[in-house]
Formats: sequence, C-alpha cells, structure tokens
Amino acid sequence: APAHLKKELDSVLSFQGQTEAIDYAIHSFQVELSKVDVPKELLKLLSNLQQMQEEFKEQSEALYSLLNVHDSFFKLVGVDLEFVWTLLMARDLKMNICKQAIGSFLEWDKLDQAAGGQEQNL
Repeated sequence: APAHLKKELDSVLSFQGQTEAIDYAIHSFQVELSKVDVPKELLKLLSNLQQMQEEFKEQSEALYSLLNVHDSFFKLVGVDLEFVWTLLMARDLKMNICKQAIGSFLEWDKLDQAAGGQEQNL
C-alpha cells in the first residue's frame, strides 16, 4: 500500500505545485497591471482567472482526500499532504539503509569464512 500511496501523493503534490506556479503567475500579472491603466474587460478576465485558480486549489485538496490516506492510516487524520509524503520518503530511505547494512554484514561474514572460519578475523 505505501508504494501505491506514494505514487498517488507524488501526483497530487505535482498538481499542487503546478497550481502554486499558476498562483504566482496570476499574482505577478496582477502586480504589473496595477502599475498601468487597464480596460475593465481585462480586470474581469483576471478576476475569472483567480476564481478558477481557487477552484483548482479546492480540487487538489479533494484529490488528497480521495486517496483515502486516513482510512488506510487512521493515525494520519488531519496531517498535511507534504508531511505524509516526507514520512513515506523517510520510510523508503530507512528500508534502503537497512538492506544495504544487512548486505554489508553478510559480505563481511563471507570474507571471514573465506579466511579460515567465521571466528577468525582476516
């Protein structure tokens, strides 16, 4: 389940990142427009863009809630999406470190055995 959840969280985080980039672009455009005199139609279009952006934000929140993270992992109720993703990354990192450590220990054990026994050092 965590691998599947991680893929879904990556997708939602990517979507949220894109919506934040759109937010920044709209805000920058708005700042530039405030410096000059613009037609009312342009201001109306900008207002529509802002409303659409708010809808995108709400939809990205809805996507996160549809992942059923809270049903699978009930202790994560109310936890931020990015924090859950960080937890999953830390879990993966821990598993990789454990695998490499075990592999290293087994390698040392094989070297010890090749040198004349498990009890004797090289």
